[in-house]
Amino acid sequence: MKKGVLSICIAIIGVYFVYWFNIDLYKKSIAFTEQSKNIAISNSCIFKFAKTFTITTVCFGLLSLYFGIISFLKKNKIGGIGIILAVLLIICAFIPFWKHI
Repeated sequence: MKKGVLSICIAIIGVYFVYWFNIDLYKKSIAFTEQSKNIAISNSCIFKFAKTFTITTVCFGLLSLYFGIISFLKKNKIGGIGIILAVLLIICAFIPFWKHI
């Protein structure tokens, strides 16, 4: 598999990971708000693993960026698409989309 295609595949997996993580946080926040009506529960356990998921997503983005740059330096135009997707993935790793769902 060429490096450019590999870069795009890794970026797409990372975007799906961001999507899955935000949907999961949204479901957990709904569950905790329903439980907090009856019992005072802190929301700190929702964000317990948020940093781990963010670090994992950034690693996906950096790996995709690496393969995209290698492909782009070999004069493959598809490497540019991989680089753009990797940068978008790294940016999206830090945006809490679950608050806007």
